[in-house]
Amino acid sequence: MEQDRVLVTLRIEAAQGRVWRALTVDRSRWWPEMVFDAVVGASLVETWVEDGEVLQASGTITTVDAPRLLAFEWSEPAWQGNLTVRVRLAPVTQGTEVSITEEGFASIQAQSSLASEHEEGWLYHLERLRDASIAPEGG
Repeated sequence: MEQDRVLVTLRIEAAQGRVWRALTVDRSRWWPEMVFDAVVGASLVETWVEDGEVLQASGTITTVDAPRLLAFEWSEPAWQGNLTVRVRLAPVTQGTEVSITEEGFASIQAQSSLASEHEEGWLYHLERLRDASIAPEGG
């Protein structure tokens, strides 16, 4: 059976509220291809170009528990169902630990490498979230 779940975690040296603001309100600073409002039921769309083709993943925000949890379900046209993503923020000494869990890979019938590709992508985005969270306000 292929990997059903990925988990990535990063400690960010910024207060939980500041990381939450970067995650939601200032999202375009670290993930401009992703558009959503942090409101349950709101739509979510990520658009990118791969090999000259414009692609999209879309979904719905399912949970907002500021400043601790943002969850959504999303899918691409080739998938047979949705993946569930949970972004958890927890205060730790001198900062915030951000954990992203994405699950459902076994049920969507995507290529077997998708979970590891998403794990790599989440690590990339977490580093960008970290940079946006620790940047000077307005910078």
